[in-house]
Amino acid sequence: MTDEYIRLLNLKRFLGLDLDYLTEYVEIKAVTINEEPLRVGVGRGEGFEGSDLPVVKDGNNIPYIPGSSLKGVFRSWLESTYDPLNTCLASDGSLDCCSLKAEVIYKLIDCIKRNLYRGFEIPVRELRTITDRQALNRLTQKYRGCPHGDEVITNAVKVVDNILESGVESIRLGKLVDYLGEQIDIFRLRPCIICRVFGNKALASHINISDAKPKGNDVRTSIRTRIAIDRFTQAALHGALFDYEFIPPGYKWEFKITGWNINILDSSDDKSKLLQTLLKHLTLYGLFIGGMKSVGHGLMKLVPEESVVRLCKVEKGDLICESRLVKEII
Repeated sequence: MTDEYIRLLNLKRFLGLDLDYLTEYVEIKAVTINEEPLRVGVGRGEGFEGSDLPVVKDGNNIPYIPGSSLKGVFRSWLESTYDPLNTCLASDGSLDCCSLKAEVIYKLIDCIKRNLYRGFEIPVRELRTITDRQALNRLTQKYRGCPHGDEVITNAVKVVDNILESGVESIRLGKLVDYLGEQIDIFRLRPCIICRVFGNKALASHINISDAKPKGNDVRTSIRTRIAIDRFTQAALHGALFDYEFIPPGYKWEFKITGWNINILDSSDDKSKLLQTLLKHLTLYGLFIGGMKSVGHGLMKLVPEESVVRLCKVEKGDLICESRLVKEII
């Protein structure tokens, strides 16, 4: 593998577009404990045990926490901790902006990959396909939720036009990679760190989170009866008596976070720092999972002495792995 090709791979990693090859593999076997009552529900009247608001259960009638719920909570909390000017939110149109950036940059990288000629020289004329206005307009329509879509497209065109105006017929791969890395930073075309880990509409996720299963199947749920309060009169709301099912405090839950091309031991890597931040907060303060958070439900904390990180690196086709407890790396 030549030095120039390695630089292209590093650029793809920098942009979060590196899932077509594997360099590292991390597996976090997490153990958490719910320190408060836990209620991850399936909606009113959808259960089989008579509760108005039952908890979600698997085919064996054992409660569990869906991995999608965990991933959503983790992403939302991380979005709240990073610079809002440089982080898109899954809850608003800025996610479309990050998706648009990812798709435009991917088209550029894909053009380079398709045109790796002998001597690693890229024909400049091939880059002109990236600035096709009709294709770019289709992208802005696809991601019309982005309030700055036209600006993203204009900046991407500027990056390519600067090469086209140079007058050269071809450009060395290494020089092109250096130029692109610099220009992508200048024009803020890099997808945000949250999207580079959790993915977006155009970018595959670098992590997978499994369902959380109870450690041991002996989980006993309880049912509590409540009455809704009228927000104007502050009195009990007539006809609003209901009950809900919950899991009492003190149960341990196991789930797995799997990450690709993330070296969680490398403190200089921003994807690694993001996961370390999440694990540290889960250990020290915990996060609220499920419903009824405002009335003291859902706090879960990581048990670092029982949670294990397994990091594997690809070396000459083999996976070389090491394991550590989470408490050793946070």
